[in-house]
Amino acid sequence: MNFTDQSKNGRSYGNRGDSSLDKFNSSNGQVYGTLTIDTRRQIEGDLYPVAVRVAYDQKNVYLRIGKRYTKEDWMDLCECEKQARNKRAAERKELKFHLERIANIVNQLIAENNFSLKRLKQMHEGKQVEEGSIYSVWREYISEKREDGKAGSARCSDDILKRFERDMGSDITFADISHKLILDWVKVMKKNELSMTSIGIAMRTFRTIVNICIDRGLVKGNTKEMFKDTGYNKSCSRKHEFLDVETMKRLYDFWEKNEALDKDGHELFTLKEKNAIFRYLGLFLYMYLGDGQNLADTLRLTYDDWYFSTHGKQLRFYRHKTRDRNESASEVIYPITPELQKIMDKYANEPKLGRRVFPIMSELITPEQEVWVVQRYNRYIREHMAKVAKMLNMEQCPTSTWARHSFATNLNNSGNVPYKYISDSMGHSGNSDITSNYIGAYPLEKMLEYNWYLLNTKPKEVQASDKVEAIRELMKGMSKEERKALLSSL
Repeated sequence: MNFTDQSKNGRSYGNRGDSSLDKFNSSNGQVYGTLTIDTRRQIEGDLYPVAVRVAYDQKNVYLRIGKRYTKEDWMDLCECEKQARNKRAAERKELKFHLERIANIVNQLIAENNFSLKRLKQMHEGKQVEEGSIYSVWREYISEKREDGKAGSARCSDDILKRFERDMGSDITFADISHKLILDWVKVMKKNELSMTSIGIAMRTFRTIVNICIDRGLVKGNTKEMFKDTGYNKSCSRKHEFLDVETMKRLYDFWEKNEALDKDGHELFTLKEKNAIFRYLGLFLYMYLGDGQNLADTLRLTYDDWYFSTHGKQLRFYRHKTRDRNESASEVIYPITPELQKIMDKYANEPKLGRRVFPIMSELITPEQEVWVVQRYNRYIREHMAKVAKMLNMEQCPTSTWARHSFATNLNNSGNVPYKYISDSMGHSGNSDITSNYIGAYPLEKMLEYNWYLLNTKPKEVQASDKVEAIRELMKGMSKEERKALLSSL
């Protein structure tokens, strides 16, 4: 819609008619309201409730104002407004009064840095707005994550909230939020023998909640000082969690051989347990060789158009963790190397457009169920990799997250792979210029060249035909004298 006339209170008017009597645009231009009938809810007979439909961040809420109309009567009312007739002027004025009231509430919440559709609905219905504690802000954040389909983030945040209430009590006020309180909580978690990784996750989540409170004017100060020396973003805390190329090659060779024998050549496990061990090792290797995927992304992989347009040579996915922040930056395209193809040949579904690559996670389950499946398979991989580590006398006992760390570390340590390729392959690229949207992925030859270093420490030997082609390319830009000199030196 085009809004052509904006008044001081943030309301704007434009082309009226159709099924809307009037509209408003918020003071910051991010919230829109429309006075209309809610055709989703038929009350009695042909009557529908009048509501102000408020849109924000691609979501809607319908706020009823206690009036009802038939579709025909409402359209007649809108037509009168459109033509600026005196007919039914008082009736239209009363309806628009309700719209203006809601517009004022919206702008008030925006001015207080406290706007959300939930708060708007609470104020419209005369309910007490929950803002009395850090807990209510936290629960609202969890609820928003669930509504956005971020079931994993919601569950993690909910677990940390429960830990906070258990450790620090349920009567912490906004005035209590301070550097000392945060340090006290860290001490409690250390006393309870939580790892620094778990403490770091708790601190990052809590910092997010405190930042929301600061933005709303509920807490004073800044999180930089509050979270100083608390374990938030502990530097280098997980850089040791990787397996070098030699170890990864050893794991792949062990998987490919598919044998688990004792020193006398006897089977160490039952057939069922052996198959499980090699299956989860294969999944771990797939994550590593597939550009360091997270397990959640591996289980959600599908055979999409990209797979078939590259004739089964590449796969594509969008990182579930970051796709809502910047979809172009979260896109990952990776080559199906011979090693990956062997793993897929053994465990993957038959390629079909839209089908999951691995027969583990159904397309029909809810986001909450997806989180449960990912957590369960993370545990399976951890348990079975521990058995593999014991059989191979490994000092380290990797989990699924080590696949991602190992991919980045090993390519970087090779000294032969550009940092940008590593970043792009992991979905970390922040390039948002328009031109990049029209540029394809790295050529398959380059992908294969770079990913060679995931299982090899030395560069791949160049074939004789490749050397000849390289010489031809070199000679194209030479003069006759330079070519003659080159040929005489061979």
